Amino acid sequence: MGLNGHMARQRDVISFSKNRVQATNFTQSNDLKKLHSSRAADVRNEFKRMWDAYSKYAFGADEINPLTKEAVTSRNGWGATIIDALDTIYIMGLDKEFKDASQFVKKVDFDHNDGEPSKVFETNIRYIGGLISAYELSGDKMFLKQATSLADNMLEAFDTPTGIPWQMWDVQTSKGSSENGPSTYNNLAEVGTYQLEFFRLSQLTHDPSYHKAAQRVYDALLANNEPQKGTLYSVPGLYPIFLDINTGKFFSGKPNLGGGSDSFYEYLIKTWALSDFKLQRNLDMWKQSFAGLKKYVMSRGTDKGLYMGVGDDEGLDSISDTFTCFFPGTLALASRLLDDDDAMDIAHQLLMSSYGTFERMPTHIGPENFGFLPDGDDDSDLNSNQRAEIKKYGFYLDRPYYLMRPEVIESIFYFYRITGDERYANWVWKIWEGIKENCAVEAGYAGLRDVRIGRDGGLIGKQESFVFAETFKYIYLTFAEPNVISLDEYVFSTEGHPFKRLNSFNGTF
Repeated sequence: MGLNGHMARQRDVISFSKNRVQATNFTQSNDLKKLHSSRAADVRNEFKRMWDAYSKYAFGADEINPLTKEAVTSRNGWGATIIDALDTIYIMGLDKEFKDASQFVKKVDFDHNDGEPSKVFETNIRYIGGLISAYELSGDKMFLKQATSLADNMLEAFDTPTGIPWQMWDVQTSKGSSENGPSTYNNLAEVGTYQLEFFRLSQLTHDPSYHKAAQRVYDALLANNEPQKGTLYSVPGLYPIFLDINTGKFFSGKPNLGGGSDSFYEYLIKTWALSDFKLQRNLDMWKQSFAGLKKYVMSRGTDKGLYMGVGDDEGLDSISDTFTCFFPGTLALASRLLDDDDAMDIAHQLLMSSYGTFERMPTHIGPENFGFLPDGDDDSDLNSNQRAEIKKYGFYLDRPYYLMRPEVIESIFYFYRITGDERYANWVWKIWEGIKENCAVEAGYAGLRDVRIGRDGGLIGKQESFVFAETFKYIYLTFAEPNVISLDEYVFSTEGHPFKRLNSFNGTF
């Protein structure tokens, strides 16, 4: 079967459905149970402290500046922090906070914004994903109604010659644009990160239009781009970053797993899993992409670690960012879904280098961007500081700040839940201790200017909604009972929103 969207064979579906993701051998000693319980309580208490500060100083705003305590409008004024945090609040059992948040969500009018266009990708993962997850966990149909209302507005952004969405969409003027103006460019992640949310929304509403819109993106990309050696798109399944929504053709950007590409690949395998293993094209695309990623994007560093760079069959640029660090966890998930031990081994090697960007820092917190030296390459292109850091850490820091991003924590969480190995829980705890020591402030958690220095190097007044949706959720779930949001029962979106896996799908909505 080719990449044409046909349904999977029933015998394959039955075979995949037998594969278990989550471990069954978690240590059950009373002492360890008490330790995990106290650690989960510590994370929950800090989450509540952060939420209380937001509620006191900026309730209803998209964000709070944790240093100045000022409300910040960054996601159209619809209350991004509240909606992104809903499922975390519910999972932690914060009943009053969930009730307060629900009352706010009920009154949000998604037909009006703050006068700025919406970034369609962010609107989907933070708002629509948050609302769907809140509905699935709580059963409150108000959340589904609001998710549908917003999704209907965002569907208009897909009305382009190819069906590939605009990057920005103004719900009040019904006009599309890109982040940099009227141009028709978009990037791989921002066109390929609707498939999970829109599939589930079609299931819940019995309206196939959402799923069809998301799948048409794949149709356009595959129909308008033929891999050809010596061109920008030279390796099948290893996609360039930037494309034109009117033609569907790529025009720049070397393939990688970082920002601008990351969640495109993530949603290939996760949407397949959410579809009850029925969406065969998703799996075929994943396998094709993984083959290219292994061969051209992954590389040994001088410390013998396996890193993820930027590359194709023309060569590798040994630069990376913290966004890539989601991939070890997603690959580990895929390895268990597909019963592929070789993929699990690669995932573990990638996890070691990803965790190393945190573990080797004195703060136990990793940088936004970093570079590595491929094993066997000379260092003549590096400056003296970069050479010194590679010798000291195994990599050099390009952008040394930390914005409370979750990707490394997320991947370690997956490994803990998949293997039951306590060392991974201890890794998460060490990171948590570093975060508390260096980033905690009166009104929440701030960014860190330099992970090599710590708090004394300065803080950044930024606390995005993903801190509530992802960072705290993954830390908390590491120490909660393993059956809380089991990986055999849920698939996490790229924003950390859990969707139930157990909804059967027979090809119709």
